[in-house]
Amino acid sequence: MKAAIHQPQYWPGLRYFAKMRLADLFIYLDDVQFEKREFQNRNRIRTARGWQFLTVPVISKGRFSQKISAVEPDNSKPWREEHLFTLKTNYSRAPFFGEYLPALEALYAKEYRLLAELSAATVEFMRKAFVINTPGVFSSGLKAEGRSSARLANLCAAAGADEYLSGAGAGAYLDESAFRGAGIRLSWQEFSPRRYPQAFPGFETDMSALDLLLNCGPRSTEWL
Repeated sequence: MKAAIHQPQYWPGLRYFAKMRLADLFIYLDDVQFEKREFQNRNRIRTARGWQFLTVPVISKGRFSQKISAVEPDNSKPWREEHLFTLKTNYSRAPFFGEYLPALEALYAKEYRLLAELSAATVEFMRKAFVINTPGVFSSGLKAEGRSSARLANLCAAAGADEYLSGAGAGAYLDESAFRGAGIRLSWQEFSPRRYPQAFPGFETDMSALDLLLNCGPRSTEWL
């Protein structure tokens, strides 16, 4: 069984779902430290001026070492209404926006107590739209020990996987011997983003996968 592992993200990009599609099991790495300026609480969408971040405000004062699984959105701020309004403003001309709008409204109508819960909702939204049947589990439920590469190998073993699918960028720091020692075969994702139609002239790469879906609908899987 081939496993892929990645931190939960808010409206992840295409590479995330391309990896998920290739795996037999996707492990959400939720019991590692939250990094505020990464993609765990934000992602990029297309606008007439290029791109902008959709960022979920989180409660971080005095919680600098908190794990992803413990992070709470700051629901004292109207971020859900603002994000939905921003999507409506920038994607109203996208060909499939109307088709997915009711589901987007339902997603933003719910209040989320934890960031990981919100991230899972956006991933599930995209997983269903892309017809990806790969099941997912959270690393916090697997109780694997170790650090860095050893931890990843142990997570695979705890989940019953015998192969780990890694992003190509991890080649610079992964310790392959840790996987050999755990009896886990290491394989590499090969993904090159390709141009697709966007709602505004020009093309911006590395957007949230939601950008592809709203512009290309059921054909989106051709770019994964």
